[in-house]
Amino acid sequence: MKIELTMKRNRAYFWLFLVAGLMMASCTKNDDSTIALIGTEYYIKDILSVIPDSLQTKFFANFGSIPEGPVPPKIGGSYRMNPKRRVANNAGLPVPVDEPPMFLRFSGQHNGVVAIDLNDPTETFTDTVFIQGNGQDFAVYFIEDKVIENFSVPVKMKRGVIMKGRVTEAGLADFCYATIVLGKEDELNQLANPGSYYIYKDGDGNAERFDW
Repeated sequence: MKIELTMKRNRAYFWLFLVAGLMMASCTKNDDSTIALIGTEYYIKDILSVIPDSLQTKFFANFGSIPEGPVPPKIGGSYRMNPKRRVANNAGLPVPVDEPPMFLRFSGQHNGVVAIDLNDPTETFTDTVFIQGNGQDFAVYFIEDKVIENFSVPVKMKRGVIMKGRVTEAGLADFCYATIVLGKEDELNQLANPGSYYIYKDGDGNAERFDW
């Protein structure tokens, strides 16, 4: 009887140590395979949180569907969106209009987040953001506090950002990039009002791999 109890107790200890080891191994740390959220990003439960309900019907008519799924492709690498072509908006701006190129770098993708470096004439952004998708299709999304300096008076805003595309050897095919103004400090400035969205596509449909 004592031997049987001892064996049961030993099995219980074994499973306790095994579970504890697995929990320790799953803890998040900052290295090439695991990254933790950094900076001042917002926690986003669902990608639709980036787009106000009142805008979704019109926005998706211009942006198209969003790739869904818990296992997105690996998008690590550097890319250039050239030209960055504005193709739709609800702010009355002319389309299509080509803007200077935008440069992107992704790294450290893990468990639904990925580190991003973004550089274009209006913004330099480095942070950890969210990613979803399946197969070779992906969507990256985040909410940021942004200051646009290239107006007569700087405009401080909170905005959502969504990117989508398909990973290929040449780059990110069918690459599309959208920004949605969610809030703004200076309501007297009529530029970039809350509810405004702007949609861009790569001029030739492919954000090519490009070291920068």
